[in-house]
Amino acid sequence: MARNQTNNRKQNREPNPPVMIAYHVSDAGRGRKFWTRLGGVWEHRNGDGLTIFLNVLPVDFDGRIVLLPPREDEDDGGQGGIDETEADDEVEAETGDEAET
Repeated sequence: MARNQTNNRKQNREPNPPVMIAYHVSDAGRGRKFWTRLGGVWEHRNGDGLTIFLNVLPVDFDGRIVLLPPREDEDDGGQGGIDETEADDEVEAETGDEAET
C-alpha cells in the first residue's frame, strides 16, 4: 500500500527544473576549455536560499564552479550545448574576473 502512495506522489509532481546549472571549467590546453556539467541549483520553497546538487566532482577541481542559467534550447538533456566564449564572457561580467585561458 505504501508503495502505491509513493508512486502516486511521484506521478503527481510538477516539473521542477533547476534555476542554474553547475559547471566545472578546466583548461584543455592551447587556449581551449573543457566544460563539465556537475549538477543543478534549485531555489528553496520559501525563497530564502539555494540548494546545489552535484552529481559528480571533478578530479582536477580547482575550487571554481560556474553557475549559469539553463538554456531554453537544451534538448540534449542538459548534457552540453555550452558556447565557451559566451559563457566566459558571462563569467567575466558577473565576477569582474577574466576567464582563464
